[in-house]
Amino acid sequence: MGLGDDKVKRLLQTARMQIQQGERREALRTYRKALELDPDNQQILDRINTVEREITAMDKFNKSRSTRVHSAGRNISASGFVDDCIKRSVDASRMGDEVRALQELERAKRHDPDNKLVLKKIRYIKRSIKVNGLTDIVRKNLKSNDPVSALENIKRAFNIWPSAPVLDELLNLIEDYQLPAVILEEKKPEPVIPVEKHAEVEEDEELVISTTIPIPVTPVEKKPEKPSKAKKKKTVKPAPEKKKKPAPTPEPKKDGKNKIYFIVGAAVLLAIIVFTVIKLTSAPVDEPEVIEYIPPQPFTETIVVQGAPNVNCTLDGVLVQESSPGVFVLSDTLFNERIIEISAEGFETIILNPRYEEAQVNEDTLILDSLGTSLVQVTMNYTMPEGEDDPGLDALRFFIDGEEMEGSTDSIRTGIRVFEAILEGYRIMPESVLVERTIEFEHNLNVLAAEQSQITLQLSSDTPGNASFFIDGSRVATGRRMTEVLPFGDYYLQVQMDEREEWGASINLGQDGYNRTISLAELILPGQLMVGPEPWSDVYVDGVHVGTTPFGGVELEPGTYTVRLSNPDFENDVHTVEITAGETSAIQFNAVSIADVGEDTVAVEPVEELPISSPFAIQQTQPSVPSQARARGDLHGYVTLAVLVGADGSVQNVTIVNDPLGLGCGQAAVDAVYNWIFSPAMQGAQPVEVTTNVQVRFDIE
Repeated sequence: MGLGDDKVKRLLQTARMQIQQGERREALRTYRKALELDPDNQQILDRINTVEREITAMDKFNKSRSTRVHSAGRNISASGFVDDCIKRSVDASRMGDEVRALQELERAKRHDPDNKLVLKKIRYIKRSIKVNGLTDIVRKNLKSNDPVSALENIKRAFNIWPSAPVLDELLNLIEDYQLPAVILEEKKPEPVIPVEKHAEVEEDEELVISTTIPIPVTPVEKKPEKPSKAKKKKTVKPAPEKKKKPAPTPEPKKDGKNKIYFIVGAAVLLAIIVFTVIKLTSAPVDEPEVIEYIPPQPFTETIVVQGAPNVNCTLDGVLVQESSPGVFVLSDTLFNERIIEISAEGFETIILNPRYEEAQVNEDTLILDSLGTSLVQVTMNYTMPEGEDDPGLDALRFFIDGEEMEGSTDSIRTGIRVFEAILEGYRIMPESVLVERTIEFEHNLNVLAAEQSQITLQLSSDTPGNASFFIDGSRVATGRRMTEVLPFGDYYLQVQMDEREEWGASINLGQDGYNRTISLAELILPGQLMVGPEPWSDVYVDGVHVGTTPFGGVELEPGTYTVRLSNPDFENDVHTVEITAGETSAIQFNAVSIADVGEDTVAVEPVEELPISSPFAIQQTQPSVPSQARARGDLHGYVTLAVLVGADGSVQNVTIVNDPLGLGCGQAAVDAVYNWIFSPAMQGAQPVEVTTNVQVRFDIE
């Protein structure tokens, strides 16, 4: 081996070490020096091309991420994304949408779990939501003439947030309440210490109050009488002159003893006052307990449901998770009347309205009956078109399942029922209604004008809780059922519910109307896999190539995955990663150098065995905003696409992998990416055709 070959080998070893340490630009200079010594070495040329591509990718990466922090075992967070989430949270709070504000902060927390500002804001928003909820309950208590419960809830609000701005408003509401006698009667039996024992304290309290007046005022008015008597004995002036001058003469100022008496008297009085104040302020040791309330003990209700599979339970409209099949454990510190709903598809819904006490423990076993078991009383009513005369209830004929009712009230069995009415000269749409609750109710039918029709949407029994209903981006109802009368035309309908997939449909509303029962599937939030950018690596998830670091991570459904990180300068690094819904998992390439090649020759890998680097976009087109998304507004997130990139860098095919936004955003992203231009994937020095994932972000205000 010649001296030139030894030098080339040393340069190649130095370049590998520089890459391992993240010094790519230095490594590029070293490779070029080696190429000058051995211009025909194809492996060195390939390494130079690879490093140049890595440097270009890193430059783009650094421009798009102002800060990126990573260490083994920790999350990699983009501060720009967190800042955007905080900004959107602040905007939502200003608009009064605290739920949206909390959601944005939770997104920021998933990307940067240790961010103190985000954690502080989350605590503040959660506390504010709880106190605002109690504020609404206090107002309802006062409207229902229940001031005792109102006071209890104000106390609970104080426990949660002693400095809440709304507390002053709540206290004013209590003070302005028109029935103070109710509160006074509740408090009469509380004192147990006789009034006589407090007499002395009450006098002292008056003395404490008097100390707010400047102290010299009191002695100046009371003390002149005593010094005047002393002067009477010492004066040599005749009595008549004294009687002519009843007002104090200037002589006391000349008398030093009178002045001393006055000062001594004032000092004694001041000492008494100070002693009394100290005694009062130090005596009541238990006074702080009036402010620091003991947190209330929650109630616990265990409900065991029998007779039905796939049971759902909600507490005040919030879904309760099963602790085991058919068993629900409810626990909270709100002791007002609560609403519990137990439901299952094909079965009647049970509604309970318990009022719990502090630390109360209950256990109930409930049996669900099949639909059609119970009788329910229904009362029919109607609404005339705007501006039309009301013909009166007797002018309408009502029908249930095709049978005419006698009057407007009847008893029916639970299940799906069809309600109809006939009014001469008008159209009334028949409505299919799922009657699953065993309580009496009133149903309203809409009388339609000539160019009007009706949209009816309702939730199926396998979708617990309440949803929000939208028409053309505007919220029109909240609950389990929506009926809207509209002119003929095209409309876009949406149904949304927290932690459920959104439903949407474009319809042409005609004379026959639109009636549909909606089932919303549970939303499975994806998790995110982040890989450290140094050293670069091709990332394979369960054998599928998903990108080349540095990249913005990849979204995966919850589960366990095998992740392989590949770099030609190092041994493959294999990880088993658990992806959790809504959370970010991060791994780092544990770089282990491949053994040096033989002494005599520098090995060149066959092209078919070389790793394939991912393509990256060098020219992008921003997606247009769909009209449906613009009408809704306040929409933020990513659409994930699978893009087939040809060997010439052109886009051959685009498919949607994940579109959580809906409203046409997925198709808009596809249309935009078809116009992108990529730097093609490379296998050695050869461009090749590969499929890669890209994410397109939408921020629609």
